[in-house]
Amino acid sequence: MRRAWFRSLTRWMDRVRPQVLPADGSPAPQALGGHTAYWGVLMDSEVMPVASGLLARVRNRLAGAPEDEAVTDREAAAYLNEAGNRLRRVPDEVYSLVVREIETGLARSEGIPGISARVRTVLTASGSEYWPNRAVVVARTEVQGAVQAGAYFGALEVARDRGDLAPRKVWVSTRDERTRPAHRAADGQSTLIEEPFVVGGARLQFPGDPRGPAATVINCRCGCAYLVDGERLDWTDRQNP
Repeated sequence: MRRAWFRSLTRWMDRVRPQVLPADGSPAPQALGGHTAYWGVLMDSEVMPVASGLLARVRNRLAGAPEDEAVTDREAAAYLNEAGNRLRRVPDEVYSLVVREIETGLARSEGIPGISARVRTVLTASGSEYWPNRAVVVARTEVQGAVQAGAYFGALEVARDRGDLAPRKVWVSTRDERTRPAHRAADGQSTLIEEPFVVGGARLQFPGDPRGPAATVINCRCGCAYLVDGERLDWTDRQNP
């Protein structure tokens, strides 16, 4: 947990430092506000999976479950089940083993390299078609979707518990050359939390939504920020990661 937190903090500081402490000017602490959305993305992608894994281990111990039993939060598990088999020329029986390994990796707080190694083992042991980076793409797609699903349903539950009148969500794209044009165009799109985003013609509740077309959700690296009524994101001096 500590490593994930400091890794995220380091990435965030590397991004904001040139704006807050310019080499040829005075400190500009007001520039911090433009990077809150990126911090939320880092929390969703780096810290929350580790936190979910730690909570899963506690639940395992309290329930007397074996240490290697895969336990994920209910939203992530629901995502993995709803996503269905999107792997080309891979039988459903093999895909169910892939899902099991992803759930185990999430429960053990493993990152993409560890989970992709699990996926690779299943694909190679089953004789499934395999090519370079296939396991990484599968792991990144499913883990990202599961994390975003957990964040979405968690935000929805919090908003309902607080009685927020009009909670909103904002699509936050990774701004680099690898991002799909449709995802880049969706950056900053805002809607009510229960209304879908429209991304390249697809209606998605969150990045990686399993109900979206494969071409839109596979290998997606976008995030989502959740706001209370009246809150606004400050995009000032936003930088590419």
